[in-house]
Parts: sequence; C-alpha cells; structure tokens
Amino acid sequence: MSRWYRPDPLTRDLIHLINARRHDHGDSELAIDVLQALLEQDREHDVLTVLAALDEEMAEWLFDLLAEASCSVVIEGDSDDAPAYAILGAFELSLQANLAVPIGLKLHPEKTAELLRQCLQIPPGTVVTVEPRLLTDTTFDFLTLQKLHEHVSDMANSQRRQPIAARLHPPVESTAFLLFELIGAKDSSIPETIEDGDRETLLQGLMEQCPEIALAPNKLEVPVYAAYAMFDAQNAVRLHRLADETAAVWHDLDPPVRGRTIVHLHTQCGNGVYMPVWTDLFDPELPEDHGPIWTSPDVWVFTADLPIEWPGEMLTNRLLAEGCTRFENHIVEAPEN
Repeated sequence: MSRWYRPDPLTRDLIHLINARRHDHGDSELAIDVLQALLEQDREHDVLTVLAALDEEMAEWLFDLLAEASCSVVIEGDSDDAPAYAILGAFELSLQANLAVPIGLKLHPEKTAELLRQCLQIPPGTVVTVEPRLLTDTTFDFLTLQKLHEHVSDMANSQRRQPIAARLHPPVESTAFLLFELIGAKDSSIPETIEDGDRETLLQGLMEQCPEIALAPNKLEVPVYAAYAMFDAQNAVRLHRLADETAAVWHDLDPPVRGRTIVHLHTQCGNGVYMPVWTDLFDPELPEDHGPIWTSPDVWVFTADLPIEWPGEMLTNRLLAEGCTRFENHIVEAPEN
C-alpha cells in the first residue's frame, strides 16, 4: 500500500504563498517570515529546489524576497515604536590584475563606515558597520544564505560584530565585495541610487585604504543585498571550476580524439531561474547511441539579472584559450518557450 506524506507546515505555507502570488494576492511580509523560518532551520536547499521548479516571473519574485529575508531582520523593540531593521548590504569592486600573495584587501572599518554614510546619504540614527576586509568570490563560495541571515540576526540582537569569513581565498576573477550593515534603518530596503560625485568619492576613499582596488568607476553600481553578491560570486567560481574540469579532461584525451571532440555547453533559457549548467564531450566518429565520452557534473547557478548567454560564453572563451575550437552551445528551453 502506498504511503502518503504530508509536507511539513513551513513547506505548506510556502506552497500557499506561491499559489496566492499566482492569483495576484500574495503576502510579501508573510513570505519573508516563512523564508526566514526555513533559513533558520538550515533548509536553504529546499528553497532553492523550489526556485528551480518555478517559471521565470515567479522565480524572480521569490528570489527577491529570499534576498531580503536572508539579509534584513526586524530589530526587536517596543511594539508601539515604528519597526527598525538590520540590513546586510554589499558593493562589488574591481581589483588590480596582479595581486600580491598573501592578499590583504584590508579596510579601516570606521573610516569606511563614515564614507558609506556620506556617499549613500544614510539618515541620522542609522548605525553603519563594515566588514574589515573585502571578500573574494572564492571566499563567498563557502558562505550560505543561512550564514548571512545568522550574521545580520546577531547584529540585530546587539551582539558583538564577528567577521563573516575566517580567511580569504584567492579570487578567480578580478572582483571583491565590500559588506556592510545598516543597523536601525527605517525600512528593509537597500539605498537604490548613488550620485556620480558620491560614486567617485566612495571609490577614491576605498582605493586610499586598499591599494588592491582598481580604478573602475563605471563598474561601481548601487549596493545590493549581500545575497545577490553571494550568488554572483558563486556563479563565477562554479563556472570557472566547470571550465577547468572540462579543459583538463579534454587535454587528457588521445591527440586524435581530442582533435575531433565537440564540446556541448548546456545552459537553460530564461532569466531569474536557478538552473544547472553542464558540459558533454562528444566524439563524432562514435555511433549516436554511444552518447558522450564524458559528462561533467551539474553546476547550479542563479540567473537573476544574468544574460542567458553568459555561462556558455564564459565557458567557450575558457576552452578557446586552451586550444579547443569545436563546441556548441545548447540552450535548454522551458516548455512554454
């Protein structure tokens, strides 16, 4: 006899919220509460699995709420007072091409906090704190949404600030991330604009403290929730590793096989979904029913604000640099497309 399993209460709540959103009467505040409860139970993977099954519009809606849920917390206080929030934000910064080892990426927390207060026009009454080092993409690869949520929750509970990461790892791309907290903010949003003059002031002030930062004012955008920075960093790291592994297997093939091998790069069509990317190596002299001579593991990336061509383009460029010239980009389209 088949056994029926009822989903747990939090999963049922999430399903109800998604269905309500589909019928245009979703409750964002309740959704954030449910997502925070899931993160507190270390169920980030469950949420990402749901994201992978949603269509583009729903996935973007849920991820925006997930980013806010993981990086903003209500500060407990008098119920009669207007709510105040602790928020974890991030800036992405370009680094110099040839970094010295060991990398420093050190900042002066107080000076940087005052710089952010000035350039982001943070209102009085909001405390600004800053991670004392820039975090590399490979450092972010070891973090999770639950870790970010725990960190900002500790700050909301007036606990002493602890570094988010114990050590830095060398970056795979010339980027690093400045993390900061806004404690006592009047709402849970991140500042959405930064004037050109403030942008230049901020970059110059950061470069004076950290000479490893490159002068790239056009790449300094408005801050985002740290969740977005984490996924961007992890995307870069995981795609680089996928390219390295594919190139290494291609190099190990016998020269005649290597010369005719076709690399299939698999990406999914759609923006705002959590999707797998993988590669296959095919030998055209083998029969079709043989299948690939090697298939990589899946690498999961989140494509919020990410051009769908980018994973295939990045992998193609890496393989071209290694001498591989035969490849195809296979875009796996969703049924509605």
